[in-house]
Amino acid sequence: MTPYWLSDSSCQWIPIEEGQGLRISGPFKEVKDVLRTPPGTLSLRLRYRTPLTGILGARSFIGGERGLAFTLNNATGVIALRNDPTPELDRVPNYPLGEDHPGAIYLRPKDKR
Repeated sequence: MTPYWLSDSSCQWIPIEEGQGLRISGPFKEVKDVLRTPPGTLSLRLRYRTPLTGILGARSFIGGERGLAFTLNNATGVIALRNDPTPELDRVPNYPLGEDHPGAIYLRPKDKR
């Protein structure tokens, strides 16, 4: 699913007055022989660094080495999978979005002060 969804997704930093963090969103389109209807439940893992930690050269991710995992659906909304086992997510390939990778300009700091 990721390669189909990622190309039309967007990412923004959530301002501090709204709780701070990362907002990632995008539509699910029909993909022949892959996705015929929008998914009822979606699980994802994010591994990212904040602009400040990136500038400082930190190599660790928000949430630790495995990052942050979530499950989303219409009935329950977003559920953080803190220490829950995630065997399905553990088998999914990583899709880097940084320097020297496609999508390097995908996420930028909001402004430079």
